[in-house]
Formats: sequence, structure tokens, C-alpha cells
Amino acid sequence: MSPAMAVARGADLAVRAATADDVPAILHLIATSLGSSNPAWGERFWRWKHEENPFGPSPCLLALDEDRLVGLRVFMRWLWRTGNRDVTAVRAVDTVTHPDWRGKGIFSRLTLALVERVRDAGVAMVFNTPNSSSRPGYLKMGWERVGRVTILVRPLRPLRFVAGLVRSRARHQSSMGEPAPVVGGPVAELVADPRLGPLLEHADVTPDVRLRTRRSIEYLSWRYARTPVEGYRAAWRLEGDAGAAVIFRIVTRGALRELRICELVVGPDRLSVRVAQQLVRELCSTRDVDYAAAMAPSGSTHRDVLRPVGFLPIPRVGPTLTVRALRDDVAPDPLRLSSWHLSVGDLELF
Repeated sequence: MSPAMAVARGADLAVRAATADDVPAILHLIATSLGSSNPAWGERFWRWKHEENPFGPSPCLLALDEDRLVGLRVFMRWLWRTGNRDVTAVRAVDTVTHPDWRGKGIFSRLTLALVERVRDAGVAMVFNTPNSSSRPGYLKMGWERVGRVTILVRPLRPLRFVAGLVRSRARHQSSMGEPAPVVGGPVAELVADPRLGPLLEHADVTPDVRLRTRRSIEYLSWRYARTPVEGYRAAWRLEGDAGAAVIFRIVTRGALRELRICELVVGPDRLSVRVAQQLVRELCSTRDVDYAAAMAPSGSTHRDVLRPVGFLPIPRVGPTLTVRALRDDVAPDPLRLSSWHLSVGDLELF
């Protein structure tokens, strides 16, 4: 019997792997549970996120009460790179339980069953960034808290930035008025540039073996150019295997407007670092943006780009990374925060 057809029964529920034919029922469950007011959860978004991912289709388990879908658990495939070696992983993402079945353990049952399935398939780890409400549940199921990822911030309008932080802490939401002007160019034009391939092959060439997303033209195209999530833009200057590219978006967070640097691709030489710095400076001159945010671990090329142009680490504001290790032979140790080289795009919720 194929894994997709295998069914486990218990507690009056059947558990089986989802198929492409289940998507209409899945979307109906999401609308029933989360409300139809969330337009993001359409078929296009589901298929982009869980079927078109270049790292592979998402493992997904369903819980059924006879023929009625009452629970869903999805892990999204991811591929990390360390040195010249790939590390297979999944990201714990979507989980939904029908309102009539909440409090009956469906979330834990589906999550633990899916963990065993991906372990049997050779996946090295499950990772995610749960919030403070859901984190205790993951820790009870064997996840471990790796640590809080540092966010680098450059205030662009300091008085508004400080005032916005105060209002945000007071749970105050405000309208930001007119949208910020469009800057940069479409990500589709960046990934179509024939010079991007050589840059990706040579980018960030250092002895650094920290875990980072395996970036490719296919990945960047899927993640930022073909996504139904609007707003991603790019700025780049390329010449052979040198130069730099920045993928970013402008978002509203509470009372503030943020320039979010999702990806930095930087060539191997000092000239490329200077090109990247100039691109970031130009983006930071955008009107109607209060601050810029990025991620870059200590000792990385990305930190060399951001630190001289005014980005400073802000403690205790980044997401908390958690990991369920499925093998004990992964190096560097994914349970140590110092083993990771993360970008905002790696951990951004979508």
C-alpha cells in the first residue's frame, strides 16, 4: 500500500496522507476554521506554497470523521546548505482543526504522525518559529528551543521610529496614509538576468559552514517572483560573478513602515561588498519608510555589508527558532543558534 493510501484509525478518526484531489476540501476546512475573510488562502496560494516548491511537495496529513475532513497538518520541504553538503528539512507550517473537533488532540496526533513519516523518508530536522502561545505545545512534542534570532535595524526616521515603537507596545494601530513609492524592479527581471547564475555560484564564498537556505535561480523565482504574496522587489548591479542583489519588500507593522531586506546576494570580493552597501543605502533613502530590518549573523559577508551602513542589532525582538532533530549526525549542530546563517526570507511567515 502506498503512503498516500495508508490509513490509520483511532479515536473515531482516520488519518491519511493528502492528495491533489483533496485541495478543495482542504480549502473549505481552512475557510470554515479561519474564516472566509482571509483571501490569501485560495487555490493558487495553496498550490504555489505546497505543490510548486522547488524543494519538493509538502507532506500533509488529514484527519477524517468518516468522509468529513476535520484536521490538517502540513510540513513544507526545505533544503539547507552547509559547505558543499545539503541538509534536508521540513518547516512546520499550516495546521487547522475544525471548530467542532478542537480540544481532542488532533493537532498533536497529526504532528507526531507526520514527524515519523518525514523521519522515515530521511529528513534531518523539522524547524519553525512558533509564537509564545504555540511554542509550549511544540516543546512538549520534542521540539527544542534553539534561540532568538537577532534582527538588525537601521532607523530611517528616528523620531517616528521611537514614537511608533511606543504606540505599538500600547497596541495602537494607525493608518500610514499614502503608500510608499515603488522602488527597485520586479524580482522576475532579476531572476531572468543571465548574470545572476554566476553570482549565485560565487556568492559569499567563505569558510563559513553555517546552515543556510540553498539558494538558486529556481528557488528565488518561486519564493519571490512567482509568489501570490505581493510586494517583493529587487535592486541589483551585476558583472560576471561579481556584484550584488537585494530582494526586499515594504510592509506596515503597527504604526510603522518597514523596509524588509529579505535576501542579500553578494559576490566574493570587496568590490561586491561595496556594491551591496550602495544598493542598501539607496533603498534606505526611500521616502515614507521609518526603518529598515535585516538578518545577518556575526562574521558573515552580510554583516560586513550592513554594519557600515548603520544597521545595529536589536535584542529580544527577533523570532524564536525551534528545531526537532530527526538525526544525530547533522553538522553543524542545528540545536545551536551559532550554527545558522539565516535571512529574513528564510523565516518570514507566508
